[in-house]
Formats: sequence, structure tokens, C-alpha cells
Amino acid sequence: MTNSIKNLKREEKIELLKMLDEKIKRRRENPLKYATQHIKQQECTDALLVGKLIIALFWGNRTGKTEWAAQTVAKVVLGECPIIEAPAEVWSFCPSFDEQKDTTQQKLLSYIPDHRIKDKISLRKGIWKEIILDNNSKITFKSYEQGREKAQGAGKKLIWFDEEPPKDIWEECFVRQLAGIPLIILLTMTAVKGMTWIYNDIYLDTSNPDIFISQAGWDDNPWLTETQKVVMGRGLSEAALKVRRDGKFTKMVGLVCNWFERDKHLVDIGELPSGDNYFVLDFGFSAPSCGLYIRIDRENNWWIFDGFYRKELTNPDIQLIIREKEVGMGRVMRIGDSAQSSDIKQLNNSGIEIKGIKKVSGTSKENWDEWRARLMKQQGEIQKATNKPKLFISNKLVDINDNGDYFNFLVQEIENLRWEEIKTDIGIEQKPIWGKQPKHAIGCLSYLLAEIYKQPKDEKTADYKQKKHNLRYYPSLGV
Repeated sequence: MTNSIKNLKREEKIELLKMLDEKIKRRRENPLKYATQHIKQQECTDALLVGKLIIALFWGNRTGKTEWAAQTVAKVVLGECPIIEAPAEVWSFCPSFDEQKDTTQQKLLSYIPDHRIKDKISLRKGIWKEIILDNNSKITFKSYEQGREKAQGAGKKLIWFDEEPPKDIWEECFVRQLAGIPLIILLTMTAVKGMTWIYNDIYLDTSNPDIFISQAGWDDNPWLTETQKVVMGRGLSEAALKVRRDGKFTKMVGLVCNWFERDKHLVDIGELPSGDNYFVLDFGFSAPSCGLYIRIDRENNWWIFDGFYRKELTNPDIQLIIREKEVGMGRVMRIGDSAQSSDIKQLNNSGIEIKGIKKVSGTSKENWDEWRARLMKQQGEIQKATNKPKLFISNKLVDINDNGDYFNFLVQEIENLRWEEIKTDIGIEQKPIWGKQPKHAIGCLSYLLAEIYKQPKDEKTADYKQKKHNLRYYPSLGV
């Protein structure tokens, strides 16, 4: 192609550039006209056109589910959908507004020409609350974080849920019917949370003639290369591949950390390899206070070499323990739960600098407990990818339990952390069992993970260099 262009005369090159410019202009003015769909996407379009009211896409990652829904919503608000008359009011739901900014908003704007947008109402910088078109169609962006009340309002013609919604929000939206006009629901999700209420109430509901179920995986997307598939699948467990590659539901059962083996991970730590020292603190009194000393070496290994786990420790007690343990240790970065701000302040005032870490999830699709359970589970996926352990716990990491016996408190928590099915007000949920076992040592690991995977927002801030330094550890976690 390059040689062919070189052989063109100057006038021919100019004409070719004009044609390319015209092509770009036409695509910009009417992007939907040039949009293409693979077979699975076309099947969903056909289901919509024959009158299905709930189009549920249970697809793997990078299969085009969000792309399809964005095309569909754009057709509706532009008046180009033959079964929904414009003007149309549409709700677009995402787990969070930040995710909306990076996914659904960008996809929708790529299919709606700029000249058709009459107004954009901003929620905050870079995030739109509403988009109003020249035909008075309107897209309102909403977040699951807002709760059920924000799913109340006047009737809509179409509602799009991107990723799994809470059941109460889903149910609230079903009463958003306009008189005499059917409500169409689009659900585009990857079943990363396992067999939740969605599986029972929608996926298994084969008797409902209004529901169209679609499943698709990487092989169904003709634009994904084999190299991309290999890269995306690298390090994923069998269960994770079923979900993210194939778009399947999987049941999360048994141990969260089923990768943990005492003969591999519980070791006699002699001389520590060079690296960075961290101290992580989970406050308690009637429940145990837990502190862990962790060194992360240059090969991304975590060495948990010291700590404590005791009830009825006051802040002066904790100060004394920290000072004794850190003699000769060198530089230590200390972090703890920011919810205990007064305790952190006392430690800082005593000369022990400790940074508060907020309990925020790695992705907006998960709460804090789900995220930290997933991070613990993914240690096994990293181990599988590297074919060697990455977490080492000292066999001397012991303290006294309620019976007066010495025990390795971190090992005990890891070996007792399980998935279970819990009946809640919104149906059956699969969750890690946090409430039925101690979680203070795992909590410490969570705080360190939260600090390491917190993406720096401002490269000019003083601690950006340190954050960037931290992020190089375990880069495959939390993705």
C-alpha cells in the first residue's frame, strides 16, 4: 500500500487525501451509518426488533457488549430505531459515575454526532448528568451507588444497565412504564460476582417470552486477535477464564485462598532480601489489634516477617510494640484504617508517623469486602502464572489466642476464609465469609493492597513518585 501511494502522481495524492477527508467527515456526521456488528451483536439487534423487552448480554470481557448497547441507545435517541419513537427518554446505569465517564459515556458520544447534541448538563468535571438532543430526546446517567431512590421518576422508554445492578434498583426501574408503551431493558454484563440473583431470576427464567438471553466469549469477537486473547488470558485461573473469556457463570465455593499451602508459604525467614518495609495496623481493643511487618522485594515477593495480634491494646501499648520491633529496621512506611482517625492522630503525635487508608474498592463493581477477597484469591493466579509462591509468611508470626495458646494468626485467617451463599433481602448472594471469622490480619493485607493499587491522580503531587514506586508491585492484581 505504501509503495502504491508513493507511485501516485501529486494530483492523485491530493485527490486521495480529499477522499479520505470526506470519509472522515461523513463518519463524524453519521457514525451509526458506518457502525458494524458481529454475529452475536446482530442477534441481539434482531431480538430487539422482533419485540423482546429484556435483552440480557452475559458476555466475557472485550466481546463488544457495551459497544452494542451504545449503538442501540444512540439509534433510539436519534430517532433511528424503528420500534421506539423519538423523542425518547433513556436512563443509562453504571456501577459508578467514574466508570460511566470512562465507558458508557465515551461509547455513546462516539455514536451521537456533535451537531445533534443541544445541551450537556454536567455532574462534575468530565462527567455528564444528562445529554439532550435537538429532537428533545434525553439520556440521563445514573449510578448504582446512588441507591434505589434515584431509580424513581417518570416513565422511560429504555433503560440500560451496564454491569450487574443491585436487585432493588432493577425492580424499581420496572415500574418506570409509560402508559401504553412497553419499557425496554438492556443488560450488558460479565458475571464476575458468580451466581447471584441475576442468575436465578433472569438467566434461568426460560419461561419468560419477553427475555432474550445472549452469551458470548472472545472467540465470538472477530476483531480480537489471537495474540490479544493470549495476553488477556495470561495468569487467569480456570474459573476466571470461564467468566472473562467465555462469559459463563461460575459458582464460587470453598476456600477463597485455595492456593495456600503451608509447605510452600509458611517458611523460616532468615535474612530478608532487599526491598521496602511496610507496617500495617488494624486497630482493636475488645477485638484484637493486629499489626503486620511486610517487606516487598525487587521480584514482587511479599515477606510477612513480623507482627502482633492481641486484645486490649491501648495506643501507648501499640506505640511501645512498634518502637521495640523497629529497632534497626530502617525506613518503614506505616499505614492503617483511616476510620480510626483519632487513634492515628495519637500515634502521629507520639512521633510514630502512620497514614490512614480509606476502604475503597479496586473497581466500582465491588464493595470493599468483595474486592479484598478477590485480591487474596488472585494471589493464586499470580502464583500459577509465575509457577512459584509470591507470598511468604514467617513460621514465627505467632501470638497468644484466647485459650492462651500460641498460633499463627495470619495462617488461621487465610485458611478459614470461605465463600458462602447468603440469603439477603435482594436474593441469594455469593460472598466471602467475613462476619463469621476474625479478619484483622487479612484486613492488614487489604490496607496495603489498597495503598499500592490506589492510582495517583496528580503527577505533580509530592507523593506521586512514591505511589508510582508502589504501583510496580504486583501490577497484575486488581485488573
